Amino acid sequence: MEYKIKDLIEIKESIKKLSDLSENEKKSLVESIEMLWLNSGVQKKKTDVKIPNNSQENISRIRQLLAAAWSEDFKD
Repeated sequence: MEYKIKDLIEIKESIKKLSDLSENEKKSLVESIEMLWLNSGVQKKKTDVKIPNNSQENISRIRQLLAAAWSEDFKD
C-alpha cells in the first residue's frame, strides 16, 4: 500500500491531536481526583459528616467534580 506524503502528514497530525487531547483529559482527571481529596479533607474537619448512602451518590459526586473541572478547562 502506497501512502502519499499528504496522507502521512494528516495521520501524524491526527495522532498528535489525539495525544494532546489525551494529555488534557489526564490532567483533568488528576485535578478532579485532587479536588475529591481536598473535599474529603474538608469533610473530615466537619463535625457533621455526610456519608453517602450508596455507591450511586459517590459516582454522582465524582461526575460533578469531573464536569466542573472540564468546564474550567473549556473556559480557557
